[in-house]
Amino acid sequence: MNKMKLVFSQTLMISTAILFGIGLQGALAALFEQDSTIVWDWYIPFSIIMTGFLSALPSVLITGYENLKKTMIRFRIMLHIISIWGIVSLSGYIFGWYKDFKGWIGISVMYFFIYFFVWFGSWWLAKEDDKKINNALDEIRDDE
Repeated sequence: MNKMKLVFSQTLMISTAILFGIGLQGALAALFEQDSTIVWDWYIPFSIIMTGFLSALPSVLITGYENLKKTMIRFRIMLHIISIWGIVSLSGYIFGWYKDFKGWIGISVMYFFIYFFVWFGSWWLAKEDDKKINNALDEIRDDE
């Protein structure tokens, strides 16, 4: 999968997953709290998309390097996880997604669910692209 397509698809997946997580938090608050009203400032939708884009950029760092040792691959994956966690935490702080340590823990838990959702989604999309390429190659091969 080329890098631009990877960043675009991950931006969409991350932004959608953040919206889903916020919706889930709102639904749980409506069930378990008496006064549960969600009020968004005008910039929150933009902040979600921007955070999705910024979180997709580090993925370019861990793709396309098949000849690395396992320790370097693991290091890059850990750096990837931590850098995106930092981006999400900083965005949450700047845009007021959480107000205290408990809110940050909630954002962090949601982050790890979203991270593994996007990891699986990206793997699945790459696998589908590989299938399409292989099918196209099979169609142009000569029968012998």
